[in-house]
Amino acid sequence: MRQAIVTPLLVAGSAMALAAGALRWRAASPPTLLRRTIPLANPAQHQPLGDSALADAEEGVVSNDPFRLANEPASVRFDPSADGEAVGPVVPVMRPTLVLKAIIGGPPWQAVIDGIPGQPPGTIATPGTRFDKLVIRSVTRDAVVVQSPDTTWSLVFKGGT
Repeated sequence: MRQAIVTPLLVAGSAMALAAGALRWRAASPPTLLRRTIPLANPAQHQPLGDSALADAEEGVVSNDPFRLANEPASVRFDPSADGEAVGPVVPVMRPTLVLKAIIGGPPWQAVIDGIPGQPPGTIATPGTRFDKLVIRSVTRDAVVVQSPDTTWSLVFKGGT
């Protein structure tokens, strides 16, 4: 019996709290925002630039050379560990001239390749073979794919596509 009295009292109390909250919400007014007027500065008067001003600006940009306007590579190699110090002249990277001489066998295919650095002419290569930084990726009956850190060669026979 005690539960029969408590439940209606809780429901009535909740309804009264809800009604009081709704009345307070409706009576509340939004906060008023203070609006300040900021005086605008007088706009600057633009005067047309003469040819000499443009020539001076061009000379300043070219003399500072921000993007190597001569379109030539830098004379020193970038080295982040040098912390802005000059390292030395750029050494051009020599790429090997690889020539596919033959493909032998059947699946699995093997290739006879000339021009692999540090290897004799007619070196036999299979897929996955590593020659220093060169890796033979695949050998098919018509082509060989050789990959280095920055280049991928697809070797085919002369006259092939």
